[in-house]
Amino acid sequence: MKNSKNYVMISPATLTQSGLLAVLLQRQRRKVIESAQRRTRREQERAVFWNCWCALHGATVGRLFRRGFGGTVPRHT
Repeated sequence: MKNSKNYVMISPATLTQSGLLAVLLQRQRRKVIESAQRRTRREQERAVFWNCWCALHGATVGRLFRRGFGGTVPRHT
């Protein structure tokens, strides 16, 4: 084995060394943040809609239910 050379086996770069791990973690963190922001935005939009709905229709709807949809409410005296 005169002609064989002594090669040093170099292992491929690890995730940390190549920077892929940092990229993957950064992507994962961004997805979590975006998901939380979307959820917060949906909740805020739902709250605005519900508050407007109640402000516009709340008194009317409440009156209808108290009166039984047009009927008279018996008074207890």
